[in-house]
Formats: sequence, structure tokens, C-alpha cells
Amino acid sequence: MGTVVAPLVSIVAGAVLGVTTLMGVISSQTGAPDQSPANAEAPALEYGTVSE
Repeated sequence: MGTVVAPLVSIVAGAVLGVTTLMGVISSQTGAPDQSPANAEAPALEYGTVSE
């Protein structure tokens, strides 16, 4: 019985961690502008430029 419980607990813990991480990423990318790190008006990376 103990050989079945440990893998099941591990699978459930992994699923909870994965869902929590995914929800955090989605929330941070789709949140209000003051809560989101992305800004379409002023991109952090300017493609095609060279910084020296």
C-alpha cells in the first residue's frame, strides 16, 4: 500500500505546483497595466538596434 501512496502524492503535488505556476504566469501577463511587467507602449527590447 505504501508503494502506491508515495507516487500518487508526488503526482498530486506536481500537478498542484504546475497549475499554481501556470495561473501565476497567466495572471501576471494579463493583469492590469500597473500589475503586468509587459508594456506594449514602451517595449523593453528594441529589435534591430545595436547597443555598444
